[in-house]
Amino acid sequence: MTSSDTKAVCVPEKKRAGVILRHSYGKSKVRLTKVSRHADRHDLKELCVDISLEGDFAETYTTGENTRIVATDSMKNTVYVLAAEHPVLSIESFAIDLAKHFLNTYTHVEKATVDIAEELWQRIVVNGKAHPHAFVGAGAEKRTVSVEHSRTATVVHSGIADLRVVKTTDSAFVGFIRDKYTTLPEVKDRMFGTSISGTWLYKPSASDYNRDYTTVRDTILEVFATHMSLSVQQTLHEIGQEVLARCSDIIEISLVMPNEHRIPFILHQFGLENRNEISVTTDEPHGLIKATIARCSE
Repeated sequence: MTSSDTKAVCVPEKKRAGVILRHSYGKSKVRLTKVSRHADRHDLKELCVDISLEGDFAETYTTGENTRIVATDSMKNTVYVLAAEHPVLSIESFAIDLAKHFLNTYTHVEKATVDIAEELWQRIVVNGKAHPHAFVGAGAEKRTVSVEHSRTATVVHSGIADLRVVKTTDSAFVGFIRDKYTTLPEVKDRMFGTSISGTWLYKPSASDYNRDYTTVRDTILEVFATHMSLSVQQTLHEIGQEVLARCSDIIEISLVMPNEHRIPFILHQFGLENRNEISVTTDEPHGLIKATIARCSE
């Protein structure tokens, strides 16, 4: 057989079963401590930062070609370098600067999302005076922010997580559906405990994030303490309404309030009077109440 008699055999490219609809990648759990050393005091910030990038990265998924990839180790280092250059007066301003950095530096990045959770430290009080450089932890509570920055918009969601509160009266739950599955008794005076988490969406013109965070937190605590609660739902709604009334830069607020039960212990089986003092503390299972309250259209 001569070479002219040889026919080329085309091997078809492997057929793919699917296509990428969306993709992102980044660096998670970047832990950062920053001490701002002033003449009269030190300020302490401890943050946990997540970064996610979207853009023209599909080729690294489909072929393994990495020439457009920003290494996640580089993202981690960027957090520390920008923190050294940035005053970090608020986690919102720091997250915005981080997100903008990636779009300003890399033209093929279309959107950067930066999530920050701040561990809260309070100054130790000695002889009635806040110590200038000694701190005590605030427990599980955290301040949070999520910034989505694209080439057309910057969206800021600030938040608070795991704010634990409890009150021993001014809470009731009556009038709910009773059917063959119902064993829960109606209660006109009960304990009310929850771990409140919330996020709020800012107007693009917002600027004083620290003031608004303090106002939201104070509002949550005030309404929880003073509101005569007929249900967790009602108290949640009242908190949202009051936040919107007090913070003009906030468009909407989403709140999550698990109902962490304190169940009265049955003392009469031991011959003791039940004076509503002894309860069994439970956190699982719990009711889970959520809602988003948005500002009325003007």
